[in-house]
Amino acid sequence: MKNRGMMLESILNKTISIYKENGVGIFHKKELPITFGKINKTGKLFKVENAYIKSKSTTDYYGILKGRFVSFEAKSTNEKSLPLKNIKRHQHQYLKDIELHGGIAFYIISFKSYDKYFLISTEIIDNLSKKSLSLEIANEFGIELDLIFPGILDFAAWI
Repeated sequence: MKNRGMMLESILNKTISIYKENGVGIFHKKELPITFGKINKTGKLFKVENAYIKSKSTTDYYGILKGRFVSFEAKSTNEKSLPLKNIKRHQHQYLKDIELHGGIAFYIISFKSYDKYFLISTEIIDNLSKKSLSLEIANEFGIELDLIFPGILDFAAWI
């Protein structure tokens, strides 16, 4: 996720921490596989040269809930729609493969300007006739997630 998704990422990280503390489920944030070519130390500072992403990442989060493998991708937009180009083909295919093998896979989409969060299935993305997911479509076919105290999105309640 780029900077535009940092707020959503913070909320989800808090949510999965609370899930773990309360025995709801175990989730992890997947980090990008980055390889560092050269690291130079100057005093107390380190300078990284030639760092690159080693391979494509699958999805942002994965875990176990109610005995089933779960994987989901988090996306944010400041607009009234999320361009589908923001959903990478290999990530969507990974989510479809998870479902094919009995796992649970979905997207959590944040429409930041509207303070709205939705759980969106891969099927909804597959059936879009436009090149974006609009707030209206998310409202109609997705599951709206409320941001509740202390700043969590209780997506597990819908699984």
